[in-house]
Amino acid sequence: MIDLDIKTINELATKAGVSKPTIYEYINGKSPLSSAFVRLCEYLNVAPYEILIEIDTTSTED
Repeated sequence: MIDLDIKTINELATKAGVSKPTIYEYINGKSPLSSAFVRLCEYLNVAPYEILIEIDTTSTED
């Protein structure tokens, strides 16, 4: 997001055309992949697996 000068989830949601709750669901691993996820990846110019790997490697076990 830094490369695109996006500082907040709200700004990302607006620019990518994806709702904030949907982005938070992706971040928290609570939503299946959808067309909104694909739009988000296209806006960020990344492959879906790059985001999924990043989310997985930053997760912590309780």
